[in-house]
Amino acid sequence: MSTAKVIFMGDDSLLGAAAYLGGVMTHHGVEFTYVPSTRKANHALFDLGRSLFILSDYPSENLDKTAQQKISDSVKAGSSLLMIGGWESFHGLSGEYHDGPLADILPVQCKSSDDRVNWPQGVVPWLEAEHPVLGELPWGEPPVFCGFNETTLKEESQLVLSARPLIIRGMGITFIDDRYPLLVFGGHGEGKTAALTTDLAPHWVGGWVDWGLQRIRAQAPGGGEVEVGNHYAEFIGRLVRFLTS
Repeated sequence: MSTAKVIFMGDDSLLGAAAYLGGVMTHHGVEFTYVPSTRKANHALFDLGRSLFILSDYPSENLDKTAQQKISDSVKAGSSLLMIGGWESFHGLSGEYHDGPLADILPVQCKSSDDRVNWPQGVVPWLEAEHPVLGELPWGEPPVFCGFNETTLKEESQLVLSARPLIIRGMGITFIDDRYPLLVFGGHGEGKTAALTTDLAPHWVGGWVDWGLQRIRAQAPGGGEVEVGNHYAEFIGRLVRFLTS
């Protein structure tokens, strides 16, 4: 069994949506163990010393309560947990992580029903607080994405980015009044927790995947090749490095 310090679970397969996050992590020199969405999690995965667990569109039915508790215990001891948005993340359409060991440690409160927000006119990541993950990226010239999971902020969590949906009427462009948690950090015991409520792969990622004028080609071992914007790649690199440090 792989002893890579990062476990990445979900996003279909490395020949599908997982090619994006997997490819960019490989570009940054991050080794990881991958579990496709269709495979149930082997409990032995969580018995080794891991630094980061990433769940992205991974069905909760494939991660039973015992496995979730193992992740929670590992985070309490100093690992990190990152949940990334999608139809099978948070509650989603069928993710249903709204209760159980992981719901208890996420920095956001999941809804107990369908939480998907599909927004064809675009959603802007809005800076709420400075954070090392944001670095010197041009958040004043943000990308646009097109969907997210609606959650609420837990007490003592740190809201770094909000999701601000756009309204376009004729020649006018404005924001709706509400803001929603987009990038949130928290902690559990000695470990870090994070929620990114949009996806890093199509379709919700929208234009975020192309953020940056420079193009980067990336490919994970056994995965498909992707071409992405340099700011998108830097954001992922900063996020993973922060959570594994």
